[in-house]
Amino acid sequence: MPEASNWRLRGQDKYLAGATLVHRRYRRYAANRDWDHDHCAFCCAKFMVEDRPDVLHEGYATADDYHWICEPCFQDFREQFQWTVVDDATQQT
Repeated sequence: MPEASNWRLRGQDKYLAGATLVHRRYRRYAANRDWDHDHCAFCCAKFMVEDRPDVLHEGYATADDYHWICEPCFQDFREQFQWTVVDDATQQT
């Protein structure tokens, strides 16, 4: 578990503690289609649809796709933030 002084902790508990997350491919935020990328809520890694160097294409998101979390940060903070992960009903098999 990360230490309380971890540089990645910047008050995310106010909006991500106990959140329900979905593991999915990155998709743009539906409320603003001009929004072409997002960042991990903890380490600021970049998520995009397009292939670019050092860009992530999947991770953990809130149901509305507003907040994204990369895999390493998810693993580091999952117990502390007590997240619930649900299946992504929008993914095609």
